[in-house]
Amino acid sequence: MSVPANMLSRRPAWTLVFVLFCTSVVSLLDRNILSLFVGPIRSEIGLTDTQVSLLQGVAFALFYAAMGLPFGRVVDRYTRRNLIAAGVLLWSLMTIACGLSTGFWQLFFARMGVGIGEACLGPAAFSMIADCFTHERRGRALAAYNMSNYVGVGCSLLFGGLVISILGKLTHHGWFVVSDIQTWRIAFIVAAIPGILIAIIVMTMKEPERQEMVRTSNGVRFLSYLRPRKPTFTCVYTVYTLTATIAYIIVAWAPSLYIRHFHIPPADVGWIMGAVSIGAGVCGCLVAGHISDALVSRGVPGGRFRVPLLWWPIAVISIIGMTRASSATVSLFFLGLLTFGSALAFSTAAAVIQDIVPNQFRGQAAAMNSIFTGLIGLSLGPTSVAMVTDYVLKDGKLIGTSLLVVIVPIAIAGFIACIAGQKSYQRTRSELLEWINANQNHAAKSGVRSIPSRAVLKGNLEH
Repeated sequence: MSVPANMLSRRPAWTLVFVLFCTSVVSLLDRNILSLFVGPIRSEIGLTDTQVSLLQGVAFALFYAAMGLPFGRVVDRYTRRNLIAAGVLLWSLMTIACGLSTGFWQLFFARMGVGIGEACLGPAAFSMIADCFTHERRGRALAAYNMSNYVGVGCSLLFGGLVISILGKLTHHGWFVVSDIQTWRIAFIVAAIPGILIAIIVMTMKEPERQEMVRTSNGVRFLSYLRPRKPTFTCVYTVYTLTATIAYIIVAWAPSLYIRHFHIPPADVGWIMGAVSIGAGVCGCLVAGHISDALVSRGVPGGRFRVPLLWWPIAVISIIGMTRASSATVSLFFLGLLTFGSALAFSTAAAVIQDIVPNQFRGQAAAMNSIFTGLIGLSLGPTSVAMVTDYVLKDGKLIGTSLLVVIVPIAIAGFIACIAGQKSYQRTRSELLEWINANQNHAAKSGVRSIPSRAVLKGNLEH
């Protein structure tokens, strides 16, 4: 496919990726910071474990998922740069509000605001990056952006210890006193400052012109586009939802495994897992980007969607090694392998989805994936491990066995879904490319952007 004349040149395109990468890292820091200071917050405000779980889950995840599709529609219609800047500013201010809260409901609504603000970032970022790169280079660009997931989680795990260490030293030398201002409040405010600066930087970026548009005479809506392609999108969303489910389980329960089974001090677990997340996650994203673009360039059937096929065997081998290792060192090696495999698969999600939807549905398609991964992965994944531990095994020390019991069937189901979706994915991608090329050829001849109607598109798919 030829490079559109109005596509951003290489340096500005990668600059945009870098800015959006930094934005995503900040979002993950603001999202996860609450979990780093559960103890101090509970002590000062007097929260129960149930209230803390609501702040971590429902207050953020529910509204983050609920606002995804509405924001996806906005992304597909309006200036994405402005939407991202507004979202960054909102979640940053709400993070400050968290640090100033004095009760449960104040924290709840502040966390809700963080979720609403962050809901717009993913769909808008994926859509913008896809417009800056050709199909053959898109995988590396989106994988580079997706590295932020692992860098952000790693930075979150490291941030709490860093803040406590710095404030402790300042207090020890008499330069700063935190007797009236609790450390956790300072941490929330400090974490919000980069977001405010990034919102200003985002507004200086150039909005890429939309590529690969597919217009119809009577206007196809997103759900109407999905309906005749149900087998493709069912398999794609299932694969990435189950991938995210495993990732959420590891983030939630791997620390407990190392504390309970290998007796690693809690403070050390944060530093170790943070380093593993950054190192293995970044490597997985880089490898996935190159593999996925190579598959596309060579015209391999299934294209990028073949990459997750590598992940599921890695998941099974890694979780067995991680939970059955005789030493913490060996277990951490398999944790790194598991993180690498997870990044290998999940970093392809954006490119896989962007490659099977026309431009005007990219935001909504990405948002739909966020809804499934958020609601199903975040809510059911960690909870299922807890239920196996509490009600089946009835022994907290057997957390490793619980991880095995839950993750292995998930990996098998994901592998089956990935295999089942290969042919339908290739068919959907090929048809979309035909429609885009038909649109470009017609535009070149007549100067009018016109492509087949919804009835014709549906008929082409069915035949």
